[in-house]
Amino acid sequence: TSTDNTPGQDATELEKQLAAATPEEREKLLTDTIRTQAGTLLNTTLSDDSNFLENGLNSLTALELTKTLMTLTGMEIAMVAIVENPTPAQLAHHLGQELAHTTA
Repeated sequence: TSTDNTPGQDATELEKQLAAATPEEREKLLTDTIRTQAGTLLNTTLSDDSNFLENGLNSLTALELTKTLMTLTGMEIAMVAIVENPTPAQLAHHLGQELAHTTA
């Protein structure tokens, strides 16, 4: 049983990058990942400050985005986090804070 915060053998590449990153790097990685994944789901190009709902996010795509991000990051993410943090930058900041609490 490992007590360090190193991702296991089955960790995704993103999980490994997040574990090794500084808080600032972690937030940038998360922002880029969220922007890319949400843009793909919504079939549009998003900026860091694009509002998900204004770009067509609905409950179905929010669920899909949540599941995709959980798979990529290895984190538990509540779907409500997307509604409460409706831009890639805000959601990345929220998830970065969550990661900081779990790795502290």
